[in-house]
Amino acid sequence: ELMEAAGIAFWLFLGLTGYVYAGYPVLLALWCRIRRGPEAEPGWRGAEEAVLPKVSLIIPAYNEEQVIVRKIRNSLEVDYPAHLLEIVVVSDGSSDSTEALARQAAGERVRLVFLEDRQGKTACINAVLPGLLGEIVVFTDANAFFLPDALRELVRPFRLPRIGCVMGELVYAQEDSLNSTLGEGLYWRYENFIKERESRLGSTIVGNGAIYAMRRDLCRILPLEVETDVANPLLALSAGYRVIFVRTARCRERASTTVREEFGRKARIITNQITSYLYGWRDFRSLPAGAILQIVSHKVLRWLVPFFLGGLLAATAARRGPLLDGMLALQVLFYAAALAGWGLESAKRPVPRLLFLPYYFCAVNVASIKGMVDFALGRHYAVWEKAASTR
Repeated sequence: ELMEAAGIAFWLFLGLTGYVYAGYPVLLALWCRIRRGPEAEPGWRGAEEAVLPKVSLIIPAYNEEQVIVRKIRNSLEVDYPAHLLEIVVVSDGSSDSTEALARQAAGERVRLVFLEDRQGKTACINAVLPGLLGEIVVFTDANAFFLPDALRELVRPFRLPRIGCVMGELVYAQEDSLNSTLGEGLYWRYENFIKERESRLGSTIVGNGAIYAMRRDLCRILPLEVETDVANPLLALSAGYRVIFVRTARCRERASTTVREEFGRKARIITNQITSYLYGWRDFRSLPAGAILQIVSHKVLRWLVPFFLGGLLAATAARRGPLLDGMLALQVLFYAAALAGWGLESAKRPVPRLLFLPYYFCAVNVASIKGMVDFALGRHYAVWEKAASTR
């Protein structure tokens, strides 16, 4: 009976893990081929300047002295009519020279708001939301730099009345780091593949704080522990609007140079995502079935992957046979490679490409456990420290 239970567990955990990483993306790809979803493309192109909407661009900043001048200049230089673009920089109680540098760079076109106490990104957005002039609110980060046409590409879909929220594409610029190619870079290429197909089928649920836009009348004042990048797409969906992903609206950002830096960021993101999804729980009954499938497949099951992997290892070890012995050896080798990568990075030595992917994969899944534990212990991250190497 024990062997039979182990066999069932083996296939269950293998199937769940396979579904999360391969089955769900393949399902989306096949679904896109079978059913052509509502496309937002008609009406985007050829938009005349006279019909472009008034846009409010919010730039929250905490101790961003390394990038705030470049970010302000980047925002002023985007290809969008100046009279239709409101730029608001919100300092979250910065203790460095961010505010002084912002004053020097701002000029007449940039509104500066300096909060006395540090309360987090959501507090920055809450502080300025009621007074924004734009029909469309664009959210970004201080270290994310828009390509010249990014803003036009981001707002053009709003010509269609059913579009409530538009996600742009984040591209990592730091090509000299393995994390930008095999780590976060690979992860975001995978994520963008999924989001693009979710969008083709109707809507996507996953936001990206570096570049996205939303109709002003859909935005809400949110609790400080709720991540706006997670909650806003759900607010748009629950109001009956579509949330789409637009690859041509791009921004560039530096990736963390080490997996250790990425670990803390991933754990914090997962804690805040759980908090944000629970905040929106009362609205889930109004979400379309496709959005519920996405939340379960794209987020909830992915958080649980480390438990699936642990169960798979235990179930494999409990049975015997040439195939299972081989699979057990592969799993042990994979985790040994991850440990070796962790050891090398801890010793501040370069991690070889062969070890990097197992190390990154395992670190991300351990971060999921930490994020869930932090949430269970009541730890919330309204404020956090960003990785220095992303500046």
